[in-house]
Amino acid sequence: MRPIRWTDTPETPAPEGRPNLAQRLQRWEKWRNESSPGGTTELSMVEADNDWFERYESEEGQVRRVSKFARKDFTVPVETVEAEWPSWTPAYRARFAAAFGFSRRVELNDNDRRLLDFLVNNGEPGIWRMLAFPVVWNLDRDRALKFLLARVTEGAGPLANYYQALGKLLASECVPILIEALSRHHREVKEHPTLQCWDDRFIYLDYLSCSATLFKITGDEKYRANLKRMMRHADAVIKNMVGAVAATSDIILDEG
Repeated sequence: MRPIRWTDTPETPAPEGRPNLAQRLQRWEKWRNESSPGGTTELSMVEADNDWFERYESEEGQVRRVSKFARKDFTVPVETVEAEWPSWTPAYRARFAAAFGFSRRVELNDNDRRLLDFLVNNGEPGIWRMLAFPVVWNLDRDRALKFLLARVTEGAGPLANYYQALGKLLASECVPILIEALSRHHREVKEHPTLQCWDDRFIYLDYLSCSATLFKITGDEKYRANLKRMMRHADAVIKNMVGAVAATSDIILDEG
């Protein structure tokens, strides 16, 4: 069944600003999916992008996509999503969740709050990681914390979105779980001293994000030292990830 297409007249796109870590991660995952073979997945991604994202091209020819949910006049009834959900492919569902999750809507109306509840209750790892920030912004603290820690404990990576969201909550009660997770990430980094394949990026991203969140919550310098040490890594890609994590977590890294 072909998904319903919503084609309202677009407003002027919201200013791009500095992308948060969740947006960077979503872009990296999208590039990974688009570069992998598989006609059905590729078709689903193209359809989803057309359905849920606006395409904007700058005078310099650079193209970016902005979630249609960023527009105040754009809405999708939760009843429609509930009816269409069984016919959507996993890739299509994930792109819908990405558009919804990264729309920068902080305060949801009743329909969108019910839509968030539906995605939380009917999602899977590829969907849930797109919802980390809407969960923090719109669910009560206890429920948000329970959701985020459940995802970290399950360990279905990438987990960077959850770590950054936990950093917003500054929940000291999550520190033991984060310390255990960091130990696991550190072992994985030691097993992958260099980037041998695309997925290795997410090993480093999870390690860096978990370290950043632990530093924000505890103030313990040993966690910021993890980021500083990785800033001296020989791989420029890893250095760039350190900078992105530090910037989105508001952590200053002096290189002195």
